[in-house]
Amino acid sequence: MEIRRFVEVAKLASLAGGQVLKENFGKLTRKNVEEKGEKDFVSFVDRESERRIKELILKYFPEHEVVGEEGGKEGKESPFKWFVDPLDGTKNYINRFPIFAVSVGLVYETEPIAGAVYLPYFDTLYWAGKGEGAYKNGERISVRENESLKHAGVVYGFPSRSRRDVSVYLGIFKEVFYEVGSMRRPGAAAVDICMVAEGIFDGMIEFEMKRWDISAGLVILSEAGGRYTLLENPEGVIDVIAGNPYVHEFLLGVVKRHIYQ
Repeated sequence: MEIRRFVEVAKLASLAGGQVLKENFGKLTRKNVEEKGEKDFVSFVDRESERRIKELILKYFPEHEVVGEEGGKEGKESPFKWFVDPLDGTKNYINRFPIFAVSVGLVYETEPIAGAVYLPYFDTLYWAGKGEGAYKNGERISVRENESLKHAGVVYGFPSRSRRDVSVYLGIFKEVFYEVGSMRRPGAAAVDICMVAEGIFDGMIEFEMKRWDISAGLVILSEAGGRYTLLENPEGVIDVIAGNPYVHEFLLGVVKRHIYQ
């Protein structure tokens, strides 16, 4: 496989989308933000970012399929599928909170093999390819070797339009909270995974994700020495438990007790 070429295109595409986000940060108003569902927003920024990303990917790989959060599928049916989140952390972006990203990940059949996540506000680019390691702005990154829960930082997220009774998530939060050193909720899953990959956090729980939220981040995490478990449910969404090997196992046990017994 052309892993290095895949990675380079993922990087270029995430930067292309990120340029749109940079140009429009702080400029959105209620007039140009649409509600596409309950507590779910989209703007011309998301759409233009996705358009540029898809155009670039298909220029290099016209035989691949590209799946975007806003515009659906383009290209040809293929075992190579690019999953694109043109603006991960839309509510953060609208409210001028600088934790947001562009996520571009390539999956071969079911395995994430290349990806890039770009944080425009900080001009920070994460990337990885299968067997090639994980990087942040050109520097190799790895998960933190920490087996102490009381010193562990955990990042989490659950949707404001939850398909489950939110009390389930609060129960999980409470059990984890009492065991670990700290918990944080930045509000952008792709960013969260990358911060686990570089050792800022030791573990992550994110509920009701879609493939475009996580595909790039998962290959970055894996190549940084982390582990993850994807638990899919009939509604077509995915619960993601990730972290360094020790914290991942702890978090997975908690989630399974509360949801998957």
